[in-house]
Amino acid sequence: MSDPVALCLAGRLSPEVALARLLLAGTPPEGIPAQLAPHEAPGNPAWDRLQALAARGEALQSLATMLREAEVDHDPADTTPEAAVATIAKVFDRAVARAPEASVAAYSLNDPAILAAATDEILSWLRSETLIAPDKDVLDLGCGIGRVAAALAPLCLSVLGLDVSQGMVDEARRRHGNLPNLRFATTPGTGLADQPGGAFDLVLAVDSFPYLVQAGIAERHMEDAARLLRPGGALVILNLSYRNDPAADRADAASWAARGGWHLAANGTDAFTLWDGRVFLFRRP
Repeated sequence: MSDPVALCLAGRLSPEVALARLLLAGTPPEGIPAQLAPHEAPGNPAWDRLQALAARGEALQSLATMLREAEVDHDPADTTPEAAVATIAKVFDRAVARAPEASVAAYSLNDPAILAAATDEILSWLRSETLIAPDKDVLDLGCGIGRVAAALAPLCLSVLGLDVSQGMVDEARRRHGNLPNLRFATTPGTGLADQPGGAFDLVLAVDSFPYLVQAGIAERHMEDAARLLRPGGALVILNLSYRNDPAADRADAASWAARGGWHLAANGTDAFTLWDGRVFLFRRP
């Protein structure tokens, strides 16, 4: 069953993710009611939520326009990592200028409240794994507009947000630049060699590893993360790829863990209700 509406009504996708998938597949906002109609399910809360979200014409149109103008491509044919990263940076520069919330999470439908709820889910999970605390230094890799980094800052000693997109970093600074223990910077995207070793307790990658996988530089970032982390530190990858092949993702994660001496504490588990991102938790000895 691959129909996102059917998956939603079966409890396997949130309504937000279901609508985002329709838009990502090319369904125009005005065509969404026709996609929903064959699945009518009065009394199902997910159906009611789908209907309510589908009625947000302006928000859905802003997301559809962002996707069209940004030419989002999760599988660019660039021949070098540097070219792939440059393409990704340009895509997100355009996306953040059009729809900031949707540029970091299409399922937010460019709604700040939905994005905040999804961020809260991530923070709750990090707390449950004792990965954040007032004495922890955090690197947020692929920080986007800074939504997770800013939420972590009051809970941690320091947070550094890195992104390949200058537009994303500028937006993050505009929104959150007043927090004293939070800073943002651009990163080359091909590795983390410019960051000091042993400087972090947590490296967090929220929906950024798929782009490293497609550019062929994911394992390089695994090696760099191992160098950056203090003993007992952790690397958290939320979404490893966009291959739609959970078995392949889990196999890659297990291989990276074995080669890098990581303890793989979570290998592609489902931890969220609003977002369908899978959790990969690597711990250093």
